[in-house]
Amino acid sequence: MRRAAIAAAATATAALTVGAGSANAANERHGDGPDNAKGRPYTVGLFGDMPYGPQGRVEYPRLLADMNKSDIEFSIFDGDLKAGGDGTCDDALYSTSLASFNTLKRPVVVLPGDNDWTDCWGRYGAGTGGFDALERLDHERQVFYPTDQTLGRHTMTVQRESSEPGYEKYRENVRWVYGPVMYIGLNVQGSNDNLPHAGVDGENRPDSEIARMTAEHQEREQANIHWLSESYALAAKQGLKGVMVAWQADPNFNNEQKLQPAQYDGYNEILPELRRQVLAFPGQSALVHGDSHYFKLDKPMKYDNGQVVAKFTRVETFGDGNTHWVSATVDPRDPNLFEFTPKIVAANVADR
Repeated sequence: MRRAAIAAAATATAALTVGAGSANAANERHGDGPDNAKGRPYTVGLFGDMPYGPQGRVEYPRLLADMNKSDIEFSIFDGDLKAGGDGTCDDALYSTSLASFNTLKRPVVVLPGDNDWTDCWGRYGAGTGGFDALERLDHERQVFYPTDQTLGRHTMTVQRESSEPGYEKYRENVRWVYGPVMYIGLNVQGSNDNLPHAGVDGENRPDSEIARMTAEHQEREQANIHWLSESYALAAKQGLKGVMVAWQADPNFNNEQKLQPAQYDGYNEILPELRRQVLAFPGQSALVHGDSHYFKLDKPMKYDNGQVVAKFTRVETFGDGNTHWVSATVDPRDPNLFEFTPKIVAANVADR
């Protein structure tokens, strides 16, 4: 496995160079491109878990307009196109979301969320089911990831894990380099990353279906670990200053949510792998996720002696009833590299 990863990483270096060139062509309409950004600050938009409910659908266009007025280079949507109880996962959910993403002037990288596929069997009760979770994920891949371009009115080239033999289905797992930072997008989900247990979190499907989802989780988890470790190796090889990882799930660092083991054992492999990569990488790392629906900025990773890993930052984006976004400023001159700021959309405050 290690020899295969090294060989794939060598191939990926060339692909990333091509991706940066294509992104640069798009960025000529905005300013200088990803290579020139190595020496200057720039800003990225982060959002997810929206729109939720009727009021959220009213507020969502205001948020997109606010992002369009800002000076961001690109944005990352960290999953969940709707609330879990917000109707079914019919085709209109994805086509409507696609149209919304494409109102953004700058490129937007979109990641899957559990409400988009893992929960579409009906986890949230009557009127929310009727779909096969894996079929919905395949449909989402077709709608949002048909090529190596992002969404948005101006697109950006990314490399997809599907470009590597053995990982053809994982089109949602992406990476790209902008300035001094490697960005990595992974399909890591809420609802215990699609690792179900009978009677836990509303799980009432038959044993055969639980076994099918468990097999999906295990296969995708290995694909996530492969992509994460290979991407960090590339970032180190290229001498980059930072890595930003984005996925949907709140992984419950240090069991901060006081859950039972069967509610978060789906992260028992990806979190230790993330920690290994963060500790080995000489620069700064950040994890961006959604899922729990409130803005959070902290440093939850620790060394074995209990001291904080200062070079790792976690940021959780807004969502649910708070239709706002987060800006991430990358400043190559700052030893901390990343600065995160909540961006409150004034028209979406106190209107409920």
